[in-house]
Amino acid sequence: MVLFGAGKNGIIYMWDLRGGTSSTAFQSSKVRHYSPLTSVKLASVLEKVGGLKAQSNIVPKEVHSININPSCPYQLAFHLDDGWSGVLDIHNFQVTHVHCPPHHGCEDVKNVFADLSCLRKPSWLPTYSIYAVGSAYNNGIHLLDFYPDPSSPCHVDYSEAIETDMERKTSQKQNKFVPLSEGVTACSTHPLNGTIVAGTKKSSLLVISQKYQPVEA
Repeated sequence: MVLFGAGKNGIIYMWDLRGGTSSTAFQSSKVRHYSPLTSVKLASVLEKVGGLKAQSNIVPKEVHSININPSCPYQLAFHLDDGWSGVLDIHNFQVTHVHCPPHHGCEDVKNVFADLSCLRKPSWLPTYSIYAVGSAYNNGIHLLDFYPDPSSPCHVDYSEAIETDMERKTSQKQNKFVPLSEGVTACSTHPLNGTIVAGTKKSSLLVISQKYQPVEA
């Protein structure tokens, strides 16, 4: 068993329990400290992403959530307090995907940034490496394409210039924003059909599902 954890300091930790240590060690009051096998400072690996440092002020940020991709177990998604999301490859501990949501169009920027302290809990869809995350700036959720190759629009090596015309026509990979009536703080997905249940700041539960259409024979 490998256990991952993260916190307010912007660091992701990994504990390897495969040597016989039980996970109950973390629940025992007798164990005061259990050293991680390794740790990754997200701000440091984000600085290595080409062009990102030049466009953004990269500083340590609180990690709101981390999740292993059920359809690609070496992808560890992370979500930060400023609304950024991304993927850490746990094979080489490098960031492979990043999404930095624009916040233009917000009616009250001061209130938006004051509300960033609200914790958000995203969720992976069961297939296709789609990450559902509540927007930090608008009422709705982002459906982020974190597919594990450079064809993903969030991949750090993605470039529209290298796509052929045929690939543009056939590719359906894209990020989508689904507007909702309330701000979303948590997402949970059905493990079979991918239906999303979104918890909101006003204590509502909103259900988002794909519209199915019959296929003519």
